[in-house]
Amino acid sequence: MQHSNCSTTSCELLLCALRFLRDFPPAKSVTSTVCENLPQVPSEQQTLSVGPPLLQKEEYHTHLAVLYLEEVLQQRAAAGGQGSEPSETQTKLRRLLQKSDLYRVHFLIERIQGAGLPMESAILHGKLGEHGKALHILVHELGDFSAAEDYCLWSSEGQDAPCRRHLFHMLLAMYLHAGPAAHELTVAAVDLLNRHATEFDATQVLQLLPGSWSVQLLCPFLTGAMRDSIHARRTTQVAVGLARSENLIYTYNKMKLKGSAIWLSDQKLCQLCQNPFGEPVFVRYPNGGLVHTHCATNRHTTPSSPSPGTRT
Repeated sequence: MQHSNCSTTSCELLLCALRFLRDFPPAKSVTSTVCENLPQVPSEQQTLSVGPPLLQKEEYHTHLAVLYLEEVLQQRAAAGGQGSEPSETQTKLRRLLQKSDLYRVHFLIERIQGAGLPMESAILHGKLGEHGKALHILVHELGDFSAAEDYCLWSSEGQDAPCRRHLFHMLLAMYLHAGPAAHELTVAAVDLLNRHATEFDATQVLQLLPGSWSVQLLCPFLTGAMRDSIHARRTTQVAVGLARSENLIYTYNKMKLKGSAIWLSDQKLCQLCQNPFGEPVFVRYPNGGLVHTHCATNRHTTPSSPSPGTRT
């Protein structure tokens, strides 16, 4: 037990020291001294390079996860499997599995199989994109509905809104497909909808809900969905109104430019080729410059051509 604690602490100290050296790089001689005194982490490489690339190596994240896992298993064996509250080490293990994307997921899944760690197993399945398996473990094996909701939130961090919505719809479908006999899952479905109304597509949800459910039961969900729908509609109306105003201003400026008379004579020269106009067809720019139509076309196809202004 003591050896496992020392190994875990050493690995944590190494990662903290490396992050410090990355953010506050000391002189070269000091760096060498610090690196020599750092606790060593077993790895396939014999030499370590200090810097950001080192922090991105999966072997250190995997090794730290294994150290946490071994210590958790030893603690559970010493306690005889009693105690439902996670220990400090188990909390660190779960946080590492959630936040890091550098460890070897399949390797850790094999180590966890049969160890009686369903929460950790659910997190690892989620890392593989197997959200159905992860939610099944949390809902049907653990019966931890709060953890299932938290899973939908942290698993969709940094993702777009459709990804989070997909996870919540998957969880709701899992609750509803259990049937009316599963009273706990029915209550969980109602609570899920009422707490996270904005995460759902109200149209799809209403098609899934049993006809026996009352409006009063889903009042918070319906209120939130209606408020979100009205907000989205009004935001769209504002955006459309602004676009129309901008287009109206552009149209006005264009008509104003076209409405002014332009006198074309033999003395007028093209600003690009400096030749007179042989035909009454030309391109006028906002700065008043006149150019041949073919000169304007060539200027757009040849970037090195001189530019008299923005074309209208």
